[in-house]
Amino acid sequence: MSETRGRSSAGMPSGDAADDRMAELEGRLARLEGGPGLKARGMDLMGRVMPPEAGRHFRNAGREQLLGIRSIVDFWIRRIDAMESHASSGETGRETIQVD
Repeated sequence: MSETRGRSSAGMPSGDAADDRMAELEGRLARLEGGPGLKARGMDLMGRVMPPEAGRHFRNAGREQLLGIRSIVDFWIRRIDAMESHASSGETGRETIQVD
């Protein structure tokens, strides 16, 4: 059984170079994790290029779009309910014609 501790993996330098590389990578990771997230950076960017009132208009427009979709869904729910009540009432829409 051979001991793998202390051995370098493929593509990774060994010895002090490995320690330096690891320290560099850990520093980069700390900078990435410590900085603002994607959402915060996006909000900061939008704050620099768009006034707050424009953002308010866009949020209101998004709300109106969702209300429009809700109206469509409500319309179709009412139609389905009406078709189900029509079907359950026994009305088939057929007419019996007497032939003599």
